[in-house]
Amino acid sequence: MREEIVFTIISVLFSFAILSPEAYGGEDFLSEYWGRPIQLQIPNSKSQTPNFFYPETCGVCHKEQHNGWKQSLHSKSVGPGLLGQLNPFQDIQFAESCYFCHAPMTEQSEMIKKKSEVRSHGSEEKEPFYIKNPSFDNKLKLSGVSCSVCHLREGKVYGPPLREVKSQKSKVKSKEQKKHGDVIEKDFFEKAEFCAACHQLDEGYELNGKVLVNTYREWKESIYGQNNITCQSCHMMDRQHLWRGIHDKETVLRGIRIESVQHEEGARLIITNSGVGHYFPTYATPLVVVRGFMLDKNGKVIQGSLKEAFIGRKISLDLSEEIFDTRIPPQKSFEFDYSARDGYSDRKVAFEVWVYPDEFYNKFYKAILKNADMDLNREEIEKAIKITDASPYRLFRQVL
Repeated sequence: MREEIVFTIISVLFSFAILSPEAYGGEDFLSEYWGRPIQLQIPNSKSQTPNFFYPETCGVCHKEQHNGWKQSLHSKSVGPGLLGQLNPFQDIQFAESCYFCHAPMTEQSEMIKKKSEVRSHGSEEKEPFYIKNPSFDNKLKLSGVSCSVCHLREGKVYGPPLREVKSQKSKVKSKEQKKHGDVIEKDFFEKAEFCAACHQLDEGYELNGKVLVNTYREWKESIYGQNNITCQSCHMMDRQHLWRGIHDKETVLRGIRIESVQHEEGARLIITNSGVGHYFPTYATPLVVVRGFMLDKNGKVIQGSLKEAFIGRKISLDLSEEIFDTRIPPQKSFEFDYSARDGYSDRKVAFEVWVYPDEFYNKFYKAILKNADMDLNREEIEKAIKITDASPYRLFRQVL
């Protein structure tokens, strides 16, 4: 089973490495900025990684941003789930495909690609081969998508245009400049196209005619894209480095509207994607479960009264089949009808909505752990299972 899953994922992720120019809004510089792997920051340097590459160094001056990043999933992009599956010295291409978004700096890869003088059969292309990366830094790898990934190129610091700041913040700016020189200001940091580098993976693997990661295009085709209400508007409010999404209850509640309507046969729950700038949920990894059931006079669930519906894009663990896609596009609704059972007119109908942010990952980790022959770091996979077991939460409950 693992071989089938791994080879499928390799083909999927490698196809992700091709992004269409439209994903960057036609900005050539931004396309170059996000070329992967991100080139060595200090070419030909044989010294140790400079301290200013590490997020904790940035946090000395940028405390608020660093504290937000530490809470974010960006800081956990190289976590137990990834580490448990990777053997970067054997499954080199598999590791490279994962690092494409999870750890995209050259310094984060154990192996680097070179080109030999041997040409491919029937082609003018030279055969690539891999060598150990003399610039590899494990500490930087484990930091995942850190400050350097977004803000550092060729040893120079890039950032969004400075806003009007108070005198105290001006002092901080002066301190920053002494540490890493002037920041090169680019307005693309506040554009949705900046996020598309990892959140829009075009021209690749499709299921049922749809790519697996289509968040940017979902946004672009919505009223949010048409009115230039960008990803940063919701996920980086006031430039906070939190990037909260499906894992955070308050963020989800801000993005949807839940209403109930009673009728003669029972009740209806209506979930509207009123404020999410893309499909709810956008990825194939989460699952939202809507439940309706009846309660007796003591508030206990009446046996056999449970009815469930699912919101999400459910795919098989080997990525070979789309089982269903019930996600809610922006400004659209999902309706769930619950019919009360005959003879229970004096009982109450209850609705609950549960969010399972890591549903696919959780089942995937448990499936591969059952295979005793697999080359896994089982301790890391077990950690990943505990993390994904703990991520579900109840979003909504109402008793009518």
